[in-house]
Amino acid sequence: MKKLLVILAAAGMLFAMSSCSKTCTCRYYVDGKEDATMTPDEFEVGMGKEYKNCSDVQANFDVLNLSYNETTKSGVKCE
Repeated sequence: MKKLLVILAAAGMLFAMSSCSKTCTCRYYVDGKEDATMTPDEFEVGMGKEYKNCSDVQANFDVLNLSYNETTKSGVKCE
């Protein structure tokens, strides 16, 4: 029984330490079209990264007043 408990604890530690990260791409738009002069920015998001998800990255652009505006179809949109 103790061996099984040790094995389960080790498996749990490995699972907890593994990170699920993905890439969040932020594109720049002007009047509904992607701005060809701006290269899309890519951010690694997930456990152990600076941002936990794409909405955290988007919030950073919102603070800089670069948020995507649905009315004018302009700004930065992160997905």
